[in-house]
Amino acid sequence: MDAGTYTLDASDWPYDSISWLIGIQSTLTPDDGSGQTIAFEPKGYGPRPLKAGTLRLNIFVNTTGEVDKTFTPRLYKID
Repeated sequence: MDAGTYTLDASDWPYDSISWLIGIQSTLTPDDGSGQTIAFEPKGYGPRPLKAGTLRLNIFVNTTGEVDKTFTPRLYKID
């Protein structure tokens, strides 16, 4: 991805966007070799400035039982 300011959102948060029961955690591996960092996680989906690099998104479920939801993450570039 290109460097810039990004925010992350998703449709139909079943437990709210700050819950650790289901959500998105992402890591950024910058092109400049400065080391992998956590880019987004619950309680911090942006907006935030990110370097150019490879962004990996992981949808996690940390609950028992079934979660019957369609969960679609969306990354928005603000600038």
